Amino acid sequence: MAFVRRRNVHLVLFCVVLLMVWQFSCTICGTTNSINVLGSFSRYPSKETTESLFLNEQQCRATFPGLTKEIDDTVARGPFILDKKPDDYQGLVQARIKDGKVRCAGPREERASLTSEEILALRRHFKVARMGTNASQERQSVLYQIHRALVTSPTPLPDTVFAFSIIDYPRQDAWSFSRSNDPNIKGNYWVMPHFSFWSWPKPFLGTMDQALDGISTIEHRIPWEKKIDKAIWRGTAWFNSVGNTALRPNLLAATKDQDWADVEDLRWETNGIKAKNSIGIEDFCKYKYIIYTEGVTYSGRLPFHQACRSIILTPPPSYMMHTTHQLRPLFSSTLPFSPSYNSQTAPPPHNPRWPDSYSPSTANIIFVEPDWSDLHQTIEWLRAHPEFAEGIANRQRESTVDKGMLSPAAEVCYWRSLVRGWNSVVKIDEGAWGKWEREGGTNGEGMRFESFALTGETTWESVQ
Repeated sequence: MAFVRRRNVHLVLFCVVLLMVWQFSCTICGTTNSINVLGSFSRYPSKETTESLFLNEQQCRATFPGLTKEIDDTVARGPFILDKKPDDYQGLVQARIKDGKVRCAGPREERASLTSEEILALRRHFKVARMGTNASQERQSVLYQIHRALVTSPTPLPDTVFAFSIIDYPRQDAWSFSRSNDPNIKGNYWVMPHFSFWSWPKPFLGTMDQALDGISTIEHRIPWEKKIDKAIWRGTAWFNSVGNTALRPNLLAATKDQDWADVEDLRWETNGIKAKNSIGIEDFCKYKYIIYTEGVTYSGRLPFHQACRSIILTPPPSYMMHTTHQLRPLFSSTLPFSPSYNSQTAPPPHNPRWPDSYSPSTANIIFVEPDWSDLHQTIEWLRAHPEFAEGIANRQRESTVDKGMLSPAAEVCYWRSLVRGWNSVVKIDEGAWGKWEREGGTNGEGMRFESFALTGETTWESVQ
């Protein structure tokens, strides 16, 4: 009996030690299924983990599963050649990473002559830029993000040459804020985090972490049942999608004089910097329903709206940001009020851009008709089914904030994965790139970002 008792004691001690070792290893690896000091399980990374800028690649993938889907899909397309492109007015920035440092390469001045069509396009671009942010700020924001990801990396990142674009239209063989999800569009389109992950310097936006803190305060203070039972939208009516030029006018028409809608066209002041009827980005989360509209292509508001415990209502997006793949859509056409719902012959919703439709008990967003014709009915259905509505809202915030997908740690993890993935398939003619940099007066190295950030120039001749 004494032997049995000793064996049981040893077994218990062994189990305790094993549990402690496993808990420690989970903490080191940053897994999303860890045990806290009370012995309960948590499915989500801790605040300490999501704010860490020093996770290695293995820890990043364990902590944020699925974060790098956009990168992994593009890498799977295989090798490609990076041509040396002219740095034209369309916002293309070309640079290199060498020895863990960012170096801006080559001249970035506008071309000497532009066609009339290009001049009009340029004016349209900067008209939009003044109402949002300007090209210089967006360019600097991206470079600051890359710089931060490099200098905090616990392991060296590979030397490479890269190009990125700050305009709305994605550029092939370059990093962009979005890509088309039309399966008929082929090519290498690399999606990078939006410039707002550094800062969107507007009074109603600011930095991403600042906005997330404000949103969290609202979400902890206002339970679902106390949120405003209306659909909220603010935007510029004429700023429409290339694929749906009546998107915003139709929204204003569908919501006019409706008691369930708080929808307004922004009334900009003459300087284009401030809108009289704007609201803070976190204040959208006070509403049960948030209407999302794409811009010319994407809209940078999407990640902010994804952080809310609210229901996003939108036509199926045509462009993917680096967090868009986390959407799990419920198509309004599958709801009981839809004309196609009771049809015995009509197929389920088939959209080549969004081939999957989720049930009300698993979805985290609702896709409505592109002309908003069933928006009213969709909201009425949600009001009549509060258990489904609250579940959709909860899963939206869970998929982004609870899982840390918008956190500083996830941001730098994504950037490092982007650099590694890009470098694994890009083919670069070093002779051509080195020659171009030497012609720019940077001795084949490119100007260090730290100097470029202060001068705004890529050549020493320009600042002397």
